[in-house]
Amino acid sequence: MPVGIRGKSRMKVGVRDIAREAGVAVSTVSHVLNGTASISREVRDRVLAVARDLGYLDQRRAKATIATMEQVLVVFGRGFVAAGEAGFRHRVVYEGLRRECERRSLKIVPVIPEDEEIDVGMIVGTARAEKADGVIVIGGGGVLDLGDLVDSGLSLVVMNGEERLRRADAVVPANAFAAGVAVRHLKDAGHRRVAMLSAAGCDHLAGRRAGFAATVIETGLSAAETIVAAEDGTDAGAAALARRLAAPGGLDGATALFCLTDPLAEGALRALAAAGLDVPADISVIGCDGLGEVRPTTLATVNVGYGQLGGPALAIIESRLTVPKPVRACLHVECGTELIAGATVGPPPDARSGRDGGGAAGMRRRRYRHGSIGMGGPHARLVPDRFH
Repeated sequence: MPVGIRGKSRMKVGVRDIAREAGVAVSTVSHVLNGTASISREVRDRVLAVARDLGYLDQRRAKATIATMEQVLVVFGRGFVAAGEAGFRHRVVYEGLRRECERRSLKIVPVIPEDEEIDVGMIVGTARAEKADGVIVIGGGGVLDLGDLVDSGLSLVVMNGEERLRRADAVVPANAFAAGVAVRHLKDAGHRRVAMLSAAGCDHLAGRRAGFAATVIETGLSAAETIVAAEDGTDAGAAALARRLAAPGGLDGATALFCLTDPLAEGALRALAAAGLDVPADISVIGCDGLGEVRPTTLATVNVGYGQLGGPALAIIESRLTVPKPVRACLHVECGTELIAGATVGPPPDARSGRDGGGAAGMRRRRYRHGSIGMGGPHARLVPDRFH
């Protein structure tokens, strides 16, 4: 059965099929695919278009993956937890990697350290015993001290974290950029003074704090005093905001609240509802995480793509198998973000005056109804990776 563009079959595609469809010689196809001769731009584009349409490029890419990679060692680094509210991000990171490995028919060999210190000897020994093609360290979003593991000779990538001296390749969410997306969304809605709800410690929030501060300055907004929760969680977020609302000065003139995580935003919504404030009539709220299963379905937030980190991490390991580390500098890859517009962001109260009976009082008819944590919701479509 012939293989054609209009009637693709499931038969294996070869260079002769491409040559026939593109109207060129087999040698020309070979030169285009292997870069072994100078071919005109028009012919090259035509050959590649046919190869792509017939599925040859995907077929060749899959063959290269199978030939170069069979299994990876996955080490759970400092800060990685699977339980509690903070654990949902880490579970999504790991599940995304697991699905990507399954799609590529790669075996995962998990390594769970007994303490927070990385046992380099154990990891290297396990990697060699299992004949692992590379090592992926999944962190908790902060900085990791990987010690001699960086110099072990293994292909090493950090997911959701980075080595303290950036001596190892890393794939991370664009946390600072995501905070900027959230702040600009509030500015576009008309807000001019914004407060931030943060949490004590929490290395994974450092980039979002920095992104908030930088974007406030860049956009000409003003920032109210930061509200700090005891930890990154719904209850802690609710308690911290309740204390601020009860204190003299309240929110210090802020008409919008940027919460560094979705659990903090969930807590903020609870505290505001308990104080009799309407969202978004009295104050707008936006979070940052964007995982549908752990956020209120109406929450405005920014999806940072935790579940999409695995693909770039495996691609880096593949590239290291063909290009040894000393040949190029380490890569620091940030995955893209997507704004999820929700019902918790609207114009500030002064922009609403004169409509619906005037200001917050008139808007109480559209009060935000707090409910249980929602399931589902839109997920991120990542923009192209940014390489530093």
